[in-house]
Amino acid sequence: MASQSPPALPARPLASPDSGHIEPVWLDVSTVEEIIEYIISARHRGSESILSFQWQADRLDHLFEQLDTRLIALDERKIRRFEYDYESSTVHIDIMGESEFHYQVQAGLRDCIKNRLAERIATTDDPTIRRLMQSIAERGTFNILYERKIHKQADVSLGQAGALPSLVCEVSSEPRKHVERKARQYINCSDGKIRAALILDLQYPHMKKAWVSLLVAGSPSDWVQHSELYHDDDLVQQPVGQVDLYLSDLVSLAGVPTAFCRPSTVELAAGVTRNPTITITFERLRAIFRRARHLHSPTKFTTEATDQEPNPYEEAERRVAETRYEARIEMERRVAEERSEAERRVAEERSEAERRVAEARSEARIEMERRVAEARSEARIEIERLMAEGLLGAN
Repeated sequence: MASQSPPALPARPLASPDSGHIEPVWLDVSTVEEIIEYIISARHRGSESILSFQWQADRLDHLFEQLDTRLIALDERKIRRFEYDYESSTVHIDIMGESEFHYQVQAGLRDCIKNRLAERIATTDDPTIRRLMQSIAERGTFNILYERKIHKQADVSLGQAGALPSLVCEVSSEPRKHVERKARQYINCSDGKIRAALILDLQYPHMKKAWVSLLVAGSPSDWVQHSELYHDDDLVQQPVGQVDLYLSDLVSLAGVPTAFCRPSTVELAAGVTRNPTITITFERLRAIFRRARHLHSPTKFTTEATDQEPNPYEEAERRVAETRYEARIEMERRVAEERSEAERRVAEERSEAERRVAEARSEARIEMERRVAEARSEARIEIERLMAEGLLGAN
């Protein structure tokens, strides 16, 4: 049984000097009230952190609701995040206020994945594949509960409605070992229903380095990328790379055509390659990182002009506007051509009409002159005949 007076807590969250990860504070508690005492004490001391303690699974029901209810009654804010590790019978609760830095990285990663997916949908002609992609929804900070094997909250999650999310993302400054264990549990304890776990491992509070890891379902589950550095302030040349996500990472595996599935370890060994559905470059991850820390501390960190995530809807509107402008220019060109052609035809017809009138007048004049000449000639011949016959005088 723990003492009723909680021990002194560290003045601030413990961070590893090498990696800048927030270390959890381990508690020896057995009642809800003891947990509440530790939380309030930590907050009053300014040492908010991640608290971990042993708790039997058969006592887990409504624990988090009870904690939040008691905190609200004491005019304290609720617990930000919680999880339960069934394998070690351990509760982890995050009582820290969410930093602007972590929130903005989460938001940036979420928007990046959604935008890349929207771009891919817009360029996909196959109606079956398009419908599968359109069925993927952003699930937010999703409470992931599964058969008393998983009780966690992911920072970002995507998947189809009515099922566990297929992709979960952790944006974390917790110890790497803890986050990687969580990633394995997401996949292994969900019986493979969660297809991929993406981790952005952030140095905090220094915010100078960041790593990315990707664990995917397999037999066994495989690290496609493991703690790959994608940003380091001390490097002149930043790392080059990308994170590839396949449709099979984003929806239930059933019904996904082979061409859209992530190649297995055996297939990769045999030289099989396939085009990913979504690609997130390290440069885009760096842009998310830079923008997040700038918003967290504007006077300390700067951003670059390209750090803002392009909005596919604005891009689509721009393309629509361009298309409309080009269509209007083309229509005006065609109208001008048709008007010019019509004017040319009118001019030709007028010219032809004038030519015909001129010809008719000329022919009429010539005919009249011919007839006058003929009449004069006939009259002269008649006069000469009459004079010859003496019927007409010389005068």
